[in-house]
Amino acid sequence: MNETQMVKVCCKKTGRHFALEVKRLESKWKVINFIAISEEEASVMQNQICQEKFETAKSLLPCKKCGQRTVGGCSCMSQCGVKKNEYNFQCVYCSELEIDRAPAVMTGNHREGETIKLSQGQEVKISNNGKPLRHILVGTGWDPVQQGKDMDIDSSVVVSGCSGEEVVYFGNRKHPSGCVIHHGDNLTGIDLGANADDESIDVYLYKVPDNRDKLVFILNIYDCKKRQQVFGDVKNMYIKLYDPDNNKLLIEYKVTDNLKTDTALIIGVARKAADGGWIFKALGQSSKARSIDEMLPDCRKV
Repeated sequence: MNETQMVKVCCKKTGRHFALEVKRLESKWKVINFIAISEEEASVMQNQICQEKFETAKSLLPCKKCGQRTVGGCSCMSQCGVKKNEYNFQCVYCSELEIDRAPAVMTGNHREGETIKLSQGQEVKISNNGKPLRHILVGTGWDPVQQGKDMDIDSSVVVSGCSGEEVVYFGNRKHPSGCVIHHGDNLTGIDLGANADDESIDVYLYKVPDNRDKLVFILNIYDCKKRQQVFGDVKNMYIKLYDPDNNKLLIEYKVTDNLKTDTALIIGVARKAADGGWIFKALGQSSKARSIDEMLPDCRKV
């Protein structure tokens, strides 16, 4: 994760949206900038940070009247008189300002019922014809660039929340709650049939524990150092989300970047929305991690 992030907030009085640019300082995320954003920008923005309250960095001026620095914590009357089409930095302290947890919605020219093909960074609600799903099947695939050269890429899911995480992979194929079930390891990358995914994972969204709100999907090359293999040896990497009850492909993300010497990839993340549904985001965040354990710090920051 970058050391700076954006947090979406909304003024309860005017309905206007703003973005807090935050940076990790002294083990906490603190506000370093305050930006007005449009409704369209707000609709595709999703907060990624669990922290509930934010303070401004010392480089920014506090409230001119009371001197406090907590975002949305100031009740000074002078801060509540901002006109609808105006803003200034003092708005960040106004008690009318609150964190907006509304889910992001992908905009685009796809028709209902079609497979949604995501590009890196795009996100969409996990649904079929507008109906949220309780159960999805996640398929991943890849091909060796060099014919006849085996590529053992492992798919895994990190079931995560602010209080901890569990990893489901070929060596631990079922989450204790039953929310994720891995169907086994493809050791070569050779397709098992026409349009068949190399590895597949059942995800029962309704079984995800209350203290877990994020499913991070990762791919990594098994024993990459010993085998001297990198993602430059791989082509056609993808992740697909299906509605298994209707045998329908819902969402597809194909990795188009040349990852060259990288060996691990956070290919996507599903997160629980405020309305109880789930949102999937295509990430494509690669690294030189050599194992799942080495990937976990990055997974926690997604």
